[in-house]
Amino acid sequence: MPAALTGSVWQVEADDFPSDGSTEEQAKFLLRYAILAPSSHNSQPWVFDLSGDEIRIGADESRWLDAADPDKRELYISVGCAVENCCVAAEHFGFEPQVEYHDLESADFVATVTLRESEPANPRPPELFDAITTRATSHSVFDNEPLVPEARERLARVVREDSVTLHLVDDSETNGAISELQAEADRLQMDDPEYRAELGHWIGNGALGSSWLAARIGQAVVTHLDIGDREAKQNSKLIRSAPVVGVLTTETDDPVTRVKTGQAFEQIALLASSEGIAVHPMSQTLERPNLRTRLAEALRTTENPQHLFRLGYTDNEVDHTPRWPLETFLADRGDRD
Repeated sequence: MPAALTGSVWQVEADDFPSDGSTEEQAKFLLRYAILAPSSHNSQPWVFDLSGDEIRIGADESRWLDAADPDKRELYISVGCAVENCCVAAEHFGFEPQVEYHDLESADFVATVTLRESEPANPRPPELFDAITTRATSHSVFDNEPLVPEARERLARVVREDSVTLHLVDDSETNGAISELQAEADRLQMDDPEYRAELGHWIGNGALGSSWLAARIGQAVVTHLDIGDREAKQNSKLIRSAPVVGVLTTETDDPVTRVKTGQAFEQIALLASSEGIAVHPMSQTLERPNLRTRLAEALRTTENPQHLFRLGYTDNEVDHTPRWPLETFLADRGDRD
């Protein structure tokens, strides 16, 4: 039987770190932070294999959203977010994490994080660690308030990956173009029965945080009703309400690049959370190749758009989405689903 989704995994206490334990026991504790990473539809598509001071992190394709994400862009971005959480936690507990990326044609895992007991040469901002357990995705309309300039500057500097470019869009013309692409993408996706069935599945199993009854109702609505125009209007409004729309772009477009994009996004999301800035990924535009191309044109870039998200302020409380327990994702668990 698959493990049940739960909110209790968010209750991680740093004081419980097994400082006198083996390196492998310490590595397993770090994974309690890794599984709190964001993922598309909260699918949590990662798998971990522990061996001494090495944490191998891979993509679990049984959780791949093949209708929404046919080229696996979001799959690897999600895994990259988990890689970053692992690295942030490792630094907090006195390690210098070293990440090696793998060619998926010859390896089962996309990245290996090796733990070295050493002061990091280029440490991440310390506030990222506390944000791992407080970060949440906001679906609210944002307040009509620009980002604090100092916070915006820190967001612009936090990305560590040289291969990933952050665009912070705050002009009304480009924002309007992005909101129109979002509306078009919503209509196209909601016209696709396979996409609706897939979205309905993840809503129905409670992955998006609804109660059992609300999840079942939501699944029926998404699967069987024509809600494309409603979604288009709502999500277009959400983008227009954002003082800043962030887009991550890259020159190349391969799995390793997408993992690094996920790491960059998580750096932004964690820092934003520590600054009181709400974050909301919006992937529909990138799920349609022709709209992805038009997004690059709107940004006036020749690079490949990889991830799009809103940044802004809101007074609305945000609940954590539930997670499966860590044991669900360990490669040596015989009944891993």
